[in-house]
Amino acid sequence: MQIRFNAICVYVITMQTPIKRYSIILRGRVQHIGYRGIIEGTARKLDLKGYIFKDIDNCVKIVVEGLQKFIDHFLDSLKDFARADIENIEQKEIHEDLPIPHLFSRVATDEYYEFGLKFDIGLDYLDGIKTDTGEVKTTLGDMNGTLNSIDNTLGSFVVEQREHNQWMKEHNQRLENILVKLAER
Repeated sequence: MQIRFNAICVYVITMQTPIKRYSIILRGRVQHIGYRGIIEGTARKLDLKGYIFKDIDNCVKIVVEGLQKFIDHFLDSLKDFARADIENIEQKEIHEDLPIPHLFSRVATDEYYEFGLKFDIGLDYLDGIKTDTGEVKTTLGDMNGTLNSIDNTLGSFVVEQREHNQWMKEHNQRLENILVKLAER
């Protein structure tokens, strides 16, 4: 492209970096542990467009669009933060023109199903707590008996210590009297 400014010829070189679009599927233990929020935040920081959703096949699926170097960084970060949980990451370049939201977002596929699963997980935790609290109640009862025993022992010790302190006071007074008489001689 050539632009003229008052007899000075300036050549403008335009570098066009192609925008890429990928479909990514995460397989493994990726449901109900907060990955979508982390992935959404990472994509937004990299100024990527797209969306993420949980599918009923227990995978997390992503469509992402942006500059190749940012998508590569995004994929590297996916591999880094979830090594233990992600068994497999499939990525495939998409050449079709798809409508993509400008801001990377989460898509709710079936909120009622998802809420139901989360409630089931919560109920499992609550059942465990109920069992635990029953055991704690027994343990607290045992501890109460032990604390009563310790209280009685300490009470006896305090009484004995008071008696001992009184005896020592009288004993010290006698020794003082003896020392005074010895000093007078």
